Amino acid sequence: MRAGPERQRHCLNCGVPFSGEACPNCGLSDVAASLLLRRWTLLRTGVFLLGSLAFLAAAFRFPPLELDAMLIFTGLVFAAGLVLAVIVERRALRLTQAEWMKHLFGALVPVPWVLAVLVAANGWLDRARPTTWRTSIIGKFSSSAILPNRRLVVRSWREGRWVERVSVSEADFVRFQVGDTVVVYVHPGLAGIPWVSGVTAPPQTGEHFWKSTR
Repeated sequence: MRAGPERQRHCLNCGVPFSGEACPNCGLSDVAASLLLRRWTLLRTGVFLLGSLAFLAAAFRFPPLELDAMLIFTGLVFAAGLVLAVIVERRALRLTQAEWMKHLFGALVPVPWVLAVLVAANGWLDRARPTTWRTSIIGKFSSSAILPNRRLVVRSWREGRWVERVSVSEADFVRFQVGDTVVVYVHPGLAGIPWVSGVTAPPQTGEHFWKSTR
């Protein structure tokens, strides 16, 4: 009985379609290509995790006003990247195709690094004078994750918004209480992303809410 034609498949290492024992492009067998793909996935997962930590460090050093939205976006990218990394690694272990998932995961790897550089440059290279806003604290919250996150919830000075969640140091988080009046220093940001450089107690004046440029 004549055997049918051997099924064509894609190399797990270089993606070239082939049939036979070894890929004609890179010369690897399925097992060897699987090992290289798993190593590729592990290394890029490490780079991806470091990029996520770098973004968190930059975001808490130069906290943007829209930090919550940026954290949600980065969290979704982080979750999607980890899921793809696990799927690619599992499929490589079973010697099954994972070409498009490999490319998608590879495209997500630099995203946290791009955001980290953007946020760091936006604050570190910003030489503009901050605008000061006097407002009042209506809430507080903190969380202990990889990096501590301490926020003061204050009345917003921006049109169409009710509150702002301002990142502060541990000392300021302990010092200020709900109901206190504070002055928030807001920088425009080199890339146009407003960020907060600090929160202080207001000067002893009779005004209730003001804006000034230092």
